[in-house]
Amino acid sequence: MLAVSSKTIDGFVLILLIALCLPRLSVAAGSGASNPKQQLLDQMEIVQQDGAARAAAIKKGRDMIDTFCVYCHGQDGNSANPDIPNLAQQNPTFLLAQMQQFAASDRKDDYAGVMQRLAKTFTPQQEISLAVYFASVPLTQPASGDRTLAAKGRSLFSAHCVVCHGPQGMGGGDFPRIAGQQPGYIVRTLRNFRDLDNDRRSSRMSGVTHDLTDADINELAAYVASLPVKPGTYYPQ
Repeated sequence: MLAVSSKTIDGFVLILLIALCLPRLSVAAGSGASNPKQQLLDQMEIVQQDGAARAAAIKKGRDMIDTFCVYCHGQDGNSANPDIPNLAQQNPTFLLAQMQQFAASDRKDDYAGVMQRLAKTFTPQQEISLAVYFASVPLTQPASGDRTLAAKGRSLFSAHCVVCHGPQGMGGGDFPRIAGQQPGYIVRTLRNFRDLDNDRRSSRMSGVTHDLTDADINELAAYVASLPVKPGTYYPQ
């Protein structure tokens, strides 16, 4: 008799559940039917709304992280490295978009080589599973910023970040949760946007950061690191 591993069965179950959701997806997708990225977002939304499909995706994602994610991003996406971002409780729409950008070599930054190689191996179902999994696990090790710097960063956050990332820094839509994020990662990312380094270019973020000094960036990073992470409170876009 052919032996089949439990992980293989779990993968088949997830694919079957997504397939069962597709009739609803075809009705809901509307004009997004010809847009592959929108189709994938719609599939993830259906999975998140279906209890069985969501549970299967979370289990599949959990099975994947030991192979692909733990070494850099920590157990359950809780990074212990101040230069590596936390993925736990991250906005799943943002996570899915980043995996697609890495796979297409559209995102290029300090760790792009590693992430591009990994992302190119993921199937659409695996991308959904990872995004749904990381969104589901709590951020148990939120970063903590310097209190003095954080106090100075509050007004900068209100002026530069609230419109997209929300008043609590929880993100939403295409925008990431930055609350509780590692300050070293925030500092490096903001500097890259400001200085147009490492091909991390964004017309929106470059415009937001162009007038920030290094001191401003350090204060902003400390403030967002100090923000509490509130489950299920992504900022509506």
